[in-house]
Amino acid sequence: MNDRFNISVEEFDRIDVSSGEHVFSDRYNKRKELMMKDYKTRVRKNMGGRYTKSLLVAAAALVIAAPFAVNAATDGEFFDRLWGNTGKENSEVHVETMVETGKIDENGNPVTYEVTMPKVEYTEVDPDTASGLIGNNMMTEPVVCKIGDTTITVESVVRDRAGIVTSYTVEQPGGVKCLKYSKDDNDAKGAWFREDSDLLFGFDEGSGKIYVDLTRSTPDKIYCNEYMCDSSVVWPSQFAPVTDHITLNARRIDTAKREQSTTKDSVNYVIEEKSFEIPVSEKLDSITLKSNDGGVIYVSPIAMQWDSTGGKEPKGESIDRLCRIVITYKDGSTYQVIDHTNEFMNYKANTETENVGYLCGIDNGLITLFNRLVDTSNIEKITINDYDFKMK
Repeated sequence: MNDRFNISVEEFDRIDVSSGEHVFSDRYNKRKELMMKDYKTRVRKNMGGRYTKSLLVAAAALVIAAPFAVNAATDGEFFDRLWGNTGKENSEVHVETMVETGKIDENGNPVTYEVTMPKVEYTEVDPDTASGLIGNNMMTEPVVCKIGDTTITVESVVRDRAGIVTSYTVEQPGGVKCLKYSKDDNDAKGAWFREDSDLLFGFDEGSGKIYVDLTRSTPDKIYCNEYMCDSSVVWPSQFAPVTDHITLNARRIDTAKREQSTTKDSVNYVIEEKSFEIPVSEKLDSITLKSNDGGVIYVSPIAMQWDSTGGKEPKGESIDRLCRIVITYKDGSTYQVIDHTNEFMNYKANTETENVGYLCGIDNGLITLFNRLVDTSNIEKITINDYDFKMK
């Protein structure tokens, strides 16, 4: 087991209520510290000409191919790789022993702890159903982004009111060295930037989990799906809503100068930065479900946002109080999104389960990206802990 994989799956991301900041767990911060210091998804600072920055805008006349046509051209794999079981592997509940990096006990042995890894299940996507749910609300015309010897090709983008899902490839001659990825990472927080990486990239409009398709990826080219929360929903005072594009920012870094830098001003070690505008289609429609206690859920085929502002449900601490999320369909079948033992809530999970693309706590609720498509027209109710949300 790689000792960098030192994070519990139950340490969800959350929003600190007092400061409004997006807060990660201490363990997660250890491996993300340099990346977060070097790169903020919203780059607007003038670096005084110390590096080259260019804005590459896709042609206004760009034709956005219909998703169903792309799906047909890939023998039905397009939708299934994003929300199905192609290129993904189910996991049963199991316990793994993790190593606390840099910590030694009184006997001189590495400090370890056990983590219960949840059940993760992926289901096959019916292409006709997927086409009906997504329609033309998806960008599927590839946009090629080059910086240094790295090529990032954004192949698709789809979004709703609170979530964004994108697929892209990363190519680097001699091997993709910027990201650390594995099945363990896919099952937990997703791929992450290596501390010694000389390349950083991310989308202005969202942040979340990078899932790497290990079945298609090669040392020189990796296939990624990224499931993101919309930054304008997480930080509404800092980010404007998405209109007709999202922006991919990429930086090349002099790692030696970064290590020697005594300030947080990245002008000292940034070699080059480029921004690429990625066109998007209209956002998917969401339906609204309400609880008897006043809370609201907005749900689309790809994601849901729980807003407890007007309800009696937990507010800023909602992510810490989360036990389960279940979607019940009109035919009686269910989609178990989350089932987590929560000692604070005195709740014992039937089976530890985490069937999500990404989950993030916000001030008054949470945002969940699904790991499968949801037919919103067939939803009977959504249950969060003991609260039922239905069409009113």
